[in-house]
Amino acid sequence: MWFDKMLYPFKVATAWVMVRVHDVLVFLGMDDGSGPAWVLSIIGLTIIVRIFLIPLFFKQIKASRGMQALQPEMKKIQDKYKNKKDPASRQKMSEEMMALYKEHGTTPYASCLPILFQMPVFFALFRVLASTSQIAEGTYMYSSLGPLTASKAAEIEGSSLLGAPLSAVFGTAPTTQSKVVIVVLIVIMVLTQFFTMRQLTMKNMPASAKDPSNPMMRSQQMMMYTMPLMIGVSGFFFQTGVLVYWFTTNLWTMGQQFWTIERMPTPGSESYTKLLGKRREAYISWARPVFEEYDSKAHDLDKDDSEARHALQEETLKTIKSRAPKQKVPVKWPADVTVEQQLSAYRELAYNEWDGLPDERWTKRFNVRSTAEKQERVQPRRLTKRERQEQARREKRRQELEQKRNQAAQLSPEELEKRRQERRAKRRQAAKNKKKKKSDQ
Repeated sequence: MWFDKMLYPFKVATAWVMVRVHDVLVFLGMDDGSGPAWVLSIIGLTIIVRIFLIPLFFKQIKASRGMQALQPEMKKIQDKYKNKKDPASRQKMSEEMMALYKEHGTTPYASCLPILFQMPVFFALFRVLASTSQIAEGTYMYSSLGPLTASKAAEIEGSSLLGAPLSAVFGTAPTTQSKVVIVVLIVIMVLTQFFTMRQLTMKNMPASAKDPSNPMMRSQQMMMYTMPLMIGVSGFFFQTGVLVYWFTTNLWTMGQQFWTIERMPTPGSESYTKLLGKRREAYISWARPVFEEYDSKAHDLDKDDSEARHALQEETLKTIKSRAPKQKVPVKWPADVTVEQQLSAYRELAYNEWDGLPDERWTKRFNVRSTAEKQERVQPRRLTKRERQEQARREKRRQELEQKRNQAAQLSPEELEKRRQERRAKRRQAAKNKKKKKSDQ
């Protein structure tokens, strides 16, 4: 079968991980042969795959945030070209959308990367479990799949989850109990898939993106309800082991998303507002007493004792920087930001409302480099082709005029007067020709 041949490398890799996880479990004291160790080996396979996908997961989160952040601007572009169906307008709209994606550093396909990279492993596991009986009987196209020999395949064939064989689908389940187990797995899989998508859509999306008229929001809501149902229907055609893999993947994704939403929520979302309030309350609970103590000590100092005042500022700043990281408040500042300015910024956080979580951009607001330094860093704007051509024409015209002036400076007064008379005669002749042309008409 061509599909099996195409998946062969992935099948060998999947079988290798399952067998090695099983060997580790046996080494830790679980029974060898058919039994729970093979169920746990599938769970171990899932965890290993998900660990390798962690970098892609964070790229997915970043892409999802970018897509949510650009929704208001995307809607403006769609409204702009709403009633324009001609090819030129559609092309222009496409170009503006691509420019918007580039500006926000995202694409509509980046959020699909974890799913795409999981699919080969998913189908490989499906085909491995479908082939265990043939491998055990020696009728498979290969004598083994890497370390998955006939004896190991027979052990998988004899393993079950609460009575449901790992290689059995709903239609081939031997008993009613095993069919009930498979149905329960499918239901749990559907529910976890739904809550995973709902968690990302409802809790980690800014209010601007939740507008019901937003096409992206409508499509996400539709997917939130239809995709779990499609997965539920397809679950009746997958083996028990594949359902275990899928269910474990959903649990992992739920936990991963929960961790991400709690610590890195999308700006403007419900979770972001909650985290903002939580960190602000924790910060002001200790920062305000520190500044009250500072004000009290500063009031008792002599106004002319600048050295003691500076020492007090340094001590207070050191105290704040030792405690601020607990609320993820930055403590690294540009070199030219003074101690007084840093204390002023931390005081602002302690007594004012937060419009966002403090980060590196927050500290850069207090960069006080001189105007001359800023101008040195400003790069000249790159001219367009038309502007360069116009600049070249002006330069050429300037050079011609300069050349004429130089030539005129070298002529004698008599020669200059002669040339003036020639120019006057030409103008008079041109006027006569124009007048004659009008009278002839």
